[in-house]
Amino acid sequence: MTDGIYMYWLSTLYTMGSRKQNFLLEHFGSAREAYAASPEVLREVPGLTANNIRTIQKSKDSLEYGVEMLKRMDISFTYRGHRDYPYLLNEIPDPPVGLYYRGELPGNTLPRVAIIGSRRCSEYGLSTARRLGGALAKQGVVIVSGMARGIDSMAHRGALESAGLTIAVLGCGIDICYPAENRSLRDNIAKSGCIISEYPPGVTPQAYYFPARNRIISGLSQVIVVVESGKKSGTLITVDQALEQGRDVMAVPGNITNRYSEGTNSLIKQGAEPVCSHEDVLQMLGLIAHKQPKSSKETAPCIATEEKLVYDVLAFEPYTFDEILIKTNSQPQTIQYILTMLELKGHVKRLPGMRYIKM
Repeated sequence: MTDGIYMYWLSTLYTMGSRKQNFLLEHFGSAREAYAASPEVLREVPGLTANNIRTIQKSKDSLEYGVEMLKRMDISFTYRGHRDYPYLLNEIPDPPVGLYYRGELPGNTLPRVAIIGSRRCSEYGLSTARRLGGALAKQGVVIVSGMARGIDSMAHRGALESAGLTIAVLGCGIDICYPAENRSLRDNIAKSGCIISEYPPGVTPQAYYFPARNRIISGLSQVIVVVESGKKSGTLITVDQALEQGRDVMAVPGNITNRYSEGTNSLIKQGAEPVCSHEDVLQMLGLIAHKQPKSSKETAPCIATEEKLVYDVLAFEPYTFDEILIKTNSQPQTIQYILTMLELKGHVKRLPGMRYIKM
């Protein structure tokens, strides 16, 4: 059997945790030697419990079946030391010994940015994540996130809408869609980038898998951008991991009265670089030397003269129809028509309660 098969076997020992998986790899020098170790030899290995040894022995019985199932399910596998393994993960503590994926792993030379945030978020946060994901993907940046509800999903969608590359890191087997409503998004990501996981197929999502998942999101990225986060959001765990990994952390400023922005505003106070446009992120990556001013055409393509009056008063936080009327000092019929045209062109989104937000 090849070294890859033994590395696959080692990755199936996920219940032991990545630290022990990596320890076995280093202690024996290779996954092949770890596989060949007898129970007597394993009992002499520091830190291995009797339960660990039983897990190791039992896993050997299903090795060939597991390899065959990967082929049947069209799931690819890469591992530490393989040419396809993301090189940035080699820099982090306890990197995943193996990764399961569907799609194509983006090349190691491409810049990568993680866009993350809370599942519970504002319309401003959703719109900002989508815009950032799209604008950065247009510049050839790979967008990394966790495909969770809220900010993560919008970052992926923005990248896909710009025909860019994106990576979704899951906290379960990649044959399981979590959350279930993201099935279409997951399939589209696999067509334009990839979905990856360190967990074998069939592993269901558990709360304690997600902190481990998050270390891969930050580990795959050169820069981490937090769009929205509450004071005690799990997003901040990823930030801590990113800082431990030596990654640059940036945050999108938010409304000081919005509880969803408490975490991001706090990060900025602590020294995180603020993100006011995608150019700020490109600067952090070293892809541009200074901000390049946007022309009005770049900001709002295909905006007719009469539409610009309405478009310019809108923001990335929702305004009610009445507020737009007051700001434009126009007739209701005219504003309704213009808003409808802007919505059809994709520049405006209508929200419940006759509220509108700039896209």
